[in-house]
Amino acid sequence: MSTRADANGGNGTFWGDADDDRALRRYRTLVGTIDDGVYQLDEDRNFVAVNDVIVETTGYAREELIGEHVSLILADGDVSAIETEVSNRLEGNGGEIATFELALQTAAGETVPCELRINPLTDDGDFRGTIGVARDLTKPKRRLETFESRETPYESVTGVLDEAGIGVFVLNDEFEVAWADETVEQYFGLDRSAIIGRDKRALVDETIKHKFDDSERVAETVLATYDDNSYVERFECRISADDDRETRWLEHYSKPIESGRYAGGRIELYYDITDRKHSESALRESREEFHSLVDAIEEYAIFRLDPDGRVISWNTGARKIKGYDREEILGEHFSNFYTPEDRAAGVPERNLETATERGSVEDEGWRVRADGSRFWANVTITPVWDADGTHRGYLKVTRDMTDRRERERELESELQRILGRISDAFYAVDDEFRFTLVNDRAEELLQHSEEELLGEHLWDVFPSAAELDEVWDAFQTARDTQEATSYEVYYDTLEFWVEANLYPSETGISVYFRDVTERKEREQYLKDAKAQLEAATEAGAVGTWEWHIDEDRMVTDQSFAQTLGIDRDNTREGISFDQFVTAIHEDDRERIRRRIEETIESCGEYQAEYRVRSADDEIRWVFARGHVECDEDGNAETFPGALTDITERKRAELEAEKQRNQLETLFRVLPVGVVVADEDGSLLRANDTAREIGGGNVFDPESVEAYEKYAAVWEDSGEPVDPEEWTVSRVLRGEEVTEPNIYEITALDGAQRVVMEHGMPVRDERGDVSRAVVTLTDITERREYQRKLEETVEQLEVSNERLEHFAYAASHDLQEPLRMVSTYLQLIENRYGDAFDEDGEEFLEFAIDGADRMRSMIDGLLEYSRIETQGSPLEPTDLENVFDDVLDDVQFRIEESGAEVEVEDLPRVTGDESQLRQLFQNLLHNAIEYSGDAPPKIRVDAERRGGKWIISVHDEGIGIDPDKQDRVFEVFQRLHGRGEHEGMGIGLALSQRIVERHGGEIWVDSEPGEGSTFSFTLPAVDES
Repeated sequence: MSTRADANGGNGTFWGDADDDRALRRYRTLVGTIDDGVYQLDEDRNFVAVNDVIVETTGYAREELIGEHVSLILADGDVSAIETEVSNRLEGNGGEIATFELALQTAAGETVPCELRINPLTDDGDFRGTIGVARDLTKPKRRLETFESRETPYESVTGVLDEAGIGVFVLNDEFEVAWADETVEQYFGLDRSAIIGRDKRALVDETIKHKFDDSERVAETVLATYDDNSYVERFECRISADDDRETRWLEHYSKPIESGRYAGGRIELYYDITDRKHSESALRESREEFHSLVDAIEEYAIFRLDPDGRVISWNTGARKIKGYDREEILGEHFSNFYTPEDRAAGVPERNLETATERGSVEDEGWRVRADGSRFWANVTITPVWDADGTHRGYLKVTRDMTDRRERERELESELQRILGRISDAFYAVDDEFRFTLVNDRAEELLQHSEEELLGEHLWDVFPSAAELDEVWDAFQTARDTQEATSYEVYYDTLEFWVEANLYPSETGISVYFRDVTERKEREQYLKDAKAQLEAATEAGAVGTWEWHIDEDRMVTDQSFAQTLGIDRDNTREGISFDQFVTAIHEDDRERIRRRIEETIESCGEYQAEYRVRSADDEIRWVFARGHVECDEDGNAETFPGALTDITERKRAELEAEKQRNQLETLFRVLPVGVVVADEDGSLLRANDTAREIGGGNVFDPESVEAYEKYAAVWEDSGEPVDPEEWTVSRVLRGEEVTEPNIYEITALDGAQRVVMEHGMPVRDERGDVSRAVVTLTDITERREYQRKLEETVEQLEVSNERLEHFAYAASHDLQEPLRMVSTYLQLIENRYGDAFDEDGEEFLEFAIDGADRMRSMIDGLLEYSRIETQGSPLEPTDLENVFDDVLDDVQFRIEESGAEVEVEDLPRVTGDESQLRQLFQNLLHNAIEYSGDAPPKIRVDAERRGGKWIISVHDEGIGIDPDKQDRVFEVFQRLHGRGEHEGMGIGLALSQRIVERHGGEIWVDSEPGEGSTFSFTLPAVDES
């Protein structure tokens, strides 16, 4: 026996090289391997063999089929068509194997759509029967083609689509409507029976496009798919509202039909995504309101920490107070803001622990800015928790309280503010690509110091960079074309993503770059998330099920199985209700079980949201909707339904809730007033601090015009504040009020207060102002402190001026009587010296010595008083030249004492050359005088620190007791008797006065017997 495909066997056949027994074994193996139904009929069309798939599909036992006519499972018309085709093939008129699409009749009276392939069997030209292969078209992988077959879609499938809110058009190859579901009628106001057979192009132009907001774009996009029916189309659109229809967002998805009855046509699906769009809008508005509030507050550093204490957000106030730019501080540990002493004591970690335990912690102390300077800070740390109780980190609010602390300690001192200034990574190379400049940030990112890089060739230091085409081409192009270039590449050597911008010049290339690893990782995450979303959509965003309750068998599609993490192989046979419930998240399981049981008891509608764990072990949110079908006696029979993945919407809702919680936290913890106004000027919210400043609940106007009830004047002019001039009015007009408005107000409680206001607008998705966020700070106390400080400074200036005049007059007027005393004492000594006895000579010597010391003290006092009034202008001065002159002046004293003076390179400073010479003379005389018994050893050096130079004079002399070091700079203060050391106690006081005139400070570091170091600061010369 043979088939007509190869009656004689031969090369390339399955059993051309086999005897009958071997061929039979191969035939049986082949039949057992095929996943489709296989049967054999004899020449009378009776079954002689069937495989297990035929048995399973038809529901008949094997012995019930063998010997029976094929009409047992096929309709008479289908049997006739098959017999005609077999006759044609036997007569030589047939071509390929005959293929039919028909329905098998099961033992239960149901029909199963199948694709049947028939091939006749012959033996030496005699007809011996047929072989048939039946493929079940209801399998999930052929679900789409079910719509295209000759069979009408099953009511359960159409019901699921309607339950899921999916509109469906099926078009034939002429793009006429072949089928549409009920949801299409709801969305577009159409009658299904009236549109079947109509040209879809005309239907779009006449009716459908007018239902959309952007009608022309929708029509153009849809019609283009009919002109070129070769691609998948997807876009979002919005249906306009009318009397019978609400505004809804839809996602259009369509693709060509490639096989089946409607091959060459197209299927179009419309998914309802209204809930998702609303969630996105709410999240966006919440985020913008939150960020506007944070950015409007410039007097407070407001930032987030992750659970480990690393910075993950940074507002304008944080940059202003702490001196770090956002890019350089994100990812760094917040302990960087603490002093070394606090870090050693574990203060940062302890603060986080306390905040977590107590709900918040408030602390005051010294903190460190980016440039190393310190400021006195008031700090509040509050833990941040997700809705599910997950700890997400901390909210940290820092206020710079240095001014207040300085005013409390000493009103006479002037306010100082130091803002950190950290530049971006930058380096420059010459036209040969040799390093010529490297800044601190570049040293950090390149992991080489400036000393290591200067003069070195770029490609020698980083040879692997030359192998990257993007880097090499960018440098070559910038140098050769003199046009700016850029590149972005991951550099393995430094282990981060580099974003670089190259700016060429005639002498080389300046390179600005930064580490963008975090941004690239975020972009990759978004890219992966988008790919996953597209893959999920392509696979089917809607999963369906049909639960046969009496059999406890739940048949699902593969999308449902994938979403719930159920083995896809089980979906063919169906799973039990317990298997389904097990896939639900344990926290939702019992709730959903009860909801399903209630629906079955009532034969009602079912919908629920819950969490599941997918096949990838990922927790996802789903929305399920279905209904229970009952018989006439109310007994539940089937439970069909649809499952939609709403994870993204739920995440958006949770994120919006988190943003709202953070906003509420800010309202609670910020010690500034916060007011939120609607677009018409009505005040929506105000925190407790705002009410305290206003003296009660005064924030209740319903429009901008109502602001006239507030009694306020401008603090600087005293003019009344017009309603249109209030900060909230300006913000609602779209202004960002970063330069504060300062008013004097009469509060509701009668108190007079000075208030400073900032404001930022919140914009909607169209860019229109929808909210105004305004912060209020009570600066009444600050203004009073400032007024007192100004009065004190003015009084001190007047007092100092009078004191200088007095010192000058007193020292000048004392010269004349002192000269008379000295003259007459010399006359007495010359004329009567021989007449004095030993006591008389001693008395006379004491008088003359006293007069000389008095003259020296008066001269010193006169010189001290003239430091400010008779000094020369401060000009660029070379300290090398000044010190050389000083060495010449004290050369005799150096040689006499045997002193060794070592001088390092001294800089150029801004100063009075004459006074600086006097300053060095005083310090050298002091070092020689107090050198002890050994010859003096003196060293002079300089160190640059910011915009100043620190000059130090070191000696190895007798040193100074720590308790007495503050006295050495006081006028006429001596630490030793006159018999031990010379001097009037004026030299170091003069030195201090000179340094202070130059805007610097002077101090001493010393230990008895260990020598002394006198250091002072002078302003550096701006060489630019």
